Amino acid sequence: MKNRKIMPLILAFSMCLAGLSGCSQDAANPNNDSGSDDKLTIGIVQHQEHPALDSAREGFLAKLKELGYDETKVDFQIKYAQGEASTDDLIAKQFVSDKVDLIYAIATPAAQSAYNATMDTEVPVIFNAVTDAVEAGIVQSNEQPGGNVTGVSDAAPLEAQIKLIREMLPEAKTIGMLYNLGEVNGKIQVDQVKAMAPDYGFEVKELGVSATTEIPTAAEQLSGDVDCFYNITDNMVVNATASVVDKANAKNLPVFAAEDGQMAQGLLASDSISYYSLGEQAGQMAYDILINGKAPADIPVETAKDTTLILNQKVAKTLGIEVPEDLLKRASLFEE
Repeated sequence: MKNRKIMPLILAFSMCLAGLSGCSQDAANPNNDSGSDDKLTIGIVQHQEHPALDSAREGFLAKLKELGYDETKVDFQIKYAQGEASTDDLIAKQFVSDKVDLIYAIATPAAQSAYNATMDTEVPVIFNAVTDAVEAGIVQSNEQPGGNVTGVSDAAPLEAQIKLIREMLPEAKTIGMLYNLGEVNGKIQVDQVKAMAPDYGFEVKELGVSATTEIPTAAEQLSGDVDCFYNITDNMVVNATASVVDKANAKNLPVFAAEDGQMAQGLLASDSISYYSLGEQAGQMAYDILINGKAPADIPVETAKDTTLILNQKVAKTLGIEVPEDLLKRASLFEE
């Protein structure tokens, strides 16, 4: 009786040993119907959540899906750093440890973390929402990035924004700007606007902040000395658009912006870049690297291909601003 009970167990054990590799594959890939383990893995680290950066992520995913690489072929691991650079570091290091096939880093702090984490590896990095990747120390040059990193710059068409402000506010003399002291992206834009502002009859007054909680006070302080505000693509400032608008509108001042993701917060106008389109550009880069075998070092950093003028007529009417007819003709009107 004992032998009859033991023999089936021995046979079952022997069969499992014979087919061990096949059993292991199925266990490692429970969702892979084909039994193949060649599914790509892309780690996405997003510095924080707000409409602009969300759009950069969504455009990236949409482009890859358009090219035939959706969740059935790619494991998208999406993680958010909640605005903390130290969390960007942890996420990037974890992606490297997990041996992802590519890292997509959204915003300058995330891109810097991904660059540092992959420096001694072969993991390619594509960044987005980085104003000046050279200044941020991520690439050697925009034309020839070098290393294993390339991406898409969200450098705003600053001169177009200044022209827009001049056209809409012919009597204005001073532009107020806020920026994050801890992110190089913001200071670069402020300095660029200050350099070209005199050509359009403007003076720029800026204040740097170290935390989101400082923005209402800084905006209120600036509002007594300026004729309008210009919100650059600084993540901290963009995330606090409602606070800037609140303090500006209290003094009947309009707020312009580099992108239209926060129009619902009360912005007057933006000759806007599209972060969704920037995301699509990054998605094409990822396809070229992972599928077409291109090296990141050989893919130049790209910028926005075009802009769209967005106007909020309700805000203009509330502030008593008459929009020139030629602007109305070429604008897309924001409707709440």
